[in-house]
Amino acid sequence: MNQDIKKELHLIIDAIEDEQTLNILKEDLSSYILANNTDGLNPEQLKELDKAIEEADEEKNLQDWESFKGKLENKWREE
Repeated sequence: MNQDIKKELHLIIDAIEDEQTLNILKEDLSSYILANNTDGLNPEQLKELDKAIEEADEEKNLQDWESFKGKLENKWREE
């Protein structure tokens, strides 16, 4: 059963061409993996992780791709 679901998910992912959609999916899956794999983290690290996830969920301090790319291009040109 698990293998069938994994195969189906791979087919769905392979069919996605939109980079933004793939990035959203990657972020969601990364959040799931982090939330479910916290072995070896001390209480302070767990607290920091929870805060980062909360900020991401609220979209605090996040910038869109075009803004980020523009800042990189400007920084590159200044150097």
